[in-house]
Amino acid sequence: MRILSFTAGAGEMLCGSCIRDNALARSLAVRGHDVRLVPLYQRSRTDETSVSEDRVRFGGISVYLQHAAPLFGAMPGLDRLLDSPALLGLAERFASATDPTRLGPLTVTTLAGARGPARRAVEALAESVRDAGPDVVVLPNSLLLGLAAPLAAATGAPVVVTFSGEDLFLSRLPAADRERALGLMREAAETAHHFVGVTEHHARGMADALGIADHRVSFVRLGVDSAGFPAAAKPAPEATTGGDPEPVTIGFFSRIAPEKGLDRLARAALELAGQPGVPPLRLRAAGWMNRAGRSYLDEVRRLCAMDGNGISFQYLGEPDRGAKIRFLREADVVAIPATFPEPKGIPAIEAMMAGTPVVVPQQGAYPALLDRAEGGVLAKSSDPEHIAAALSQLVLHPERRAAVGARGFARIREEHSLERMAEDAEAAFVRAIAA
Repeated sequence: MRILSFTAGAGEMLCGSCIRDNALARSLAVRGHDVRLVPLYQRSRTDETSVSEDRVRFGGISVYLQHAAPLFGAMPGLDRLLDSPALLGLAERFASATDPTRLGPLTVTTLAGARGPARRAVEALAESVRDAGPDVVVLPNSLLLGLAAPLAAATGAPVVVTFSGEDLFLSRLPAADRERALGLMREAAETAHHFVGVTEHHARGMADALGIADHRVSFVRLGVDSAGFPAAAKPAPEATTGGDPEPVTIGFFSRIAPEKGLDRLARAALELAGQPGVPPLRLRAAGWMNRAGRSYLDEVRRLCAMDGNGISFQYLGEPDRGAKIRFLREADVVAIPATFPEPKGIPAIEAMMAGTPVVVPQQGAYPALLDRAEGGVLAKSSDPEHIAAALSQLVLHPERRAAVGARGFARIREEHSLERMAEDAEAAFVRAIAA
C-alpha cells in the first residue's frame, strides 16, 4: 500500500502520539509499504529514528494567524513563510504547554476545515498532497476531522482517523467551545471512512461520543520497538540474611505535570515509608518538563523531604532512548498514577519491556493492558492511599516483584510488538479501502 500518514508534531515536547505515529510508519515501511509521514502544526519529535518529513504542513503559526486575523488567509505565499523551520523553531522555544481552556476557539476553527477562517491553510495542505497518489490517508487524531473531506477530495483515497487521547483535551475546553467542537466532529465524522483506536477503552468512548457505528472502528494496539531493551528478564533476587535491607527504587517516567501524578506518587511513597518493615525508598523521576513545570517539581521535592519519613528523591531530566531504557531497567517498580483515564500508556509498556513491573490506576487503558501483559498491579484509583497499597505488594515482596516483572517482560513482547501494531493497522486500512 501507499500510505500518506500525518502526525501532529508537538515541537520541543516528546509526546506519546508522535512516538506512536513514527513507530507505526517505520514498522509499516519494514513490511514493504510505501509510507510518507508528514508533520502538522509543529515538528515531530521522537527518541527513536525519525522517519517524518522535514517540512511542516498546516503550520501552527499560520493556522493561528488565520484564525485570529482572517486577512492573513488572503495573502498568497505567507503560509509557506510562516511554516518555515526557522520560524517554527523560534516559536517552539517560547511556547508554553498547550492549555485547552484557552484554545477552544482555535479548536473550533480547525474542525471547521475549509468552511472556517483557516480555509487557506486547509486548501494549501490539500493542494500540497494532491499528486501523492496514496491508497489511504491517515490523520493522527479526531481533532483534525475538519481535514478529512478536503484530503479525501484532493487524493481520492479513503481517510482513516486515529483516536489518540482527544477526550481529555475536549473535557477541559470551556463548555460552549466543547459542545461546538463535538458538534463539528460528529458532522465531520461522516466524511471519514474508518477510525482506529490505540486502546479499546478510548476507541469505544470516542466512537460513542461521535455516534460512529462499530463496523467503522478498529483497534490498533500500541507497539514498542524492543531494539535496545534487555534481552532477558531481571534475575530473581538473592536471599538475604541479616543486615540492613536494600533500598527499593520507585521510578516515574512521564511528563512532569500535575495530571501525570508525580506528586501523588510522592505522597504514596511517603505513606508507604512510614509502615513497619518497609525498606528505604528512593523515588526517581524522569521525563519532559516545560517551564511551568519547574514550580511543580519544586513542590514535589519539598514534599519528599517533609516529616521524619522523608524519602530520597531525584529528577533525572529528559533522557535519550538509551538512558530511558537504563532508567526503566534499574527501577524496581515503575508507577504512573495519572489523574485521568490514560488513553495510551506507552511508558508502562516500555517499563514492562525493560523487565520492570508497574503500578498504575484502574482506569483508561491500564486494565486491558495489564490483563494482556500481566506485568503489574492495578491500584483502585490514582489516590495516594490506593497507589501505596498497590506498591506495597511489590515493594515488600521481592520474589513477587521478580515474578511479575518476568511475566510482563515475556507477555509484552507478544502483545505489543511493532509487528503486532503493523498487522493491526494493515487490517484496518484494508477495511477502509474496501468500504
